[in-house]
Amino acid sequence: MTAKNHLPEFPLTATARSSGRPTARHLAEQLGVATSTVTRAFDADSRISAKLRSRILALADELGYRPNAIARSLNRRRTGIVALVMGDMSNPFYPAVLEAFSQQLRASGQQLLLFVVPAGADADTLMPQVLQYQVDGIVVTAAKLSSHMSELCARQGVALVFLNRRVEDPTVWSVCCDNQRMAAAVADYLVQQNRHACAFISGDLQSSTTADRLLGFEQGLAVHGQRVVAQCHGGYSYEGGRAAAAQLFCAGQPAIDAVFCANDQMALGVLSYLRLNTSLRVPEDVAVVGFDDICAASYPEHALTTVHQPIEQMIACVIRLLGEGHPPGNTPALCEIPGHLVLRATA
Repeated sequence: MTAKNHLPEFPLTATARSSGRPTARHLAEQLGVATSTVTRAFDADSRISAKLRSRILALADELGYRPNAIARSLNRRRTGIVALVMGDMSNPFYPAVLEAFSQQLRASGQQLLLFVVPAGADADTLMPQVLQYQVDGIVVTAAKLSSHMSELCARQGVALVFLNRRVEDPTVWSVCCDNQRMAAAVADYLVQQNRHACAFISGDLQSSTTADRLLGFEQGLAVHGQRVVAQCHGGYSYEGGRAAAAQLFCAGQPAIDAVFCANDQMALGVLSYLRLNTSLRVPEDVAVVGFDDICAASYPEHALTTVHQPIEQMIACVIRLLGEGHPPGNTPALCEIPGHLVLRATA
């Protein structure tokens, strides 16, 4: 007896074999249904019989067919894609934001499209390219964007949210940690620890993040009759923190017994300088406090006291606001989420 090959229930047509990649039309021809019926089979909410859906999905598996997500989204006039425009990827805080944002966005049924702003540039350079992808929303973090580009997004109906930045623009949302209040809490804690000469190391003073943290720190000290005795610029970097510490603790400077840094990277630089270049003890002689609570802050060799930014809650807020679209009012739309002070060995 001659063995017979077992033919598939839905044999490939010549058209499907020659095209290389099967399409919904190929499936529709073999099943004798409309192409739109094949498309609906991949939509769990569509009205189609379970038996027919099963037949379509079985043939799709046989032929290796998968629907074109981009084409389907364009038919719905929504792509399900959110652009994340980021700068300063050297700061470990932002890769952590990227990971958390990607996971939450995927859980919401949307996809992430990442754009990284080149060093020294602003987000304006990338926005024309971003908008070409017909994204449903844009999130900007650690980068500057002009009001002109914000207006362009509004005209095109693309929701725009700033994350970890506060902007005075009623056409966009801003989501950030309550920087001012948390910085005031740092000041209050340091004073309670009998610190009398507190310094501040800033990042970019043109950013709302640094400005709010400095203002909150000044206000918190003022409540106790104190002021910031010295201020240096550290550029948000580890190297900048070391350089700022060298300036603060050089010979002839007044005694400083606490340093608050606008981010953890700079605080780690301050710790390095104090431990390797001075005889000052941390925290006995000098307390050091950062902001962000990056992973390295908890390492035992650092044990950095810092402000924890509520990344997960901030991102959840961003995704919710993207779904709402543009702010409804004529005043800046700001969502501030409280962080908390994490006490470790440096203060």
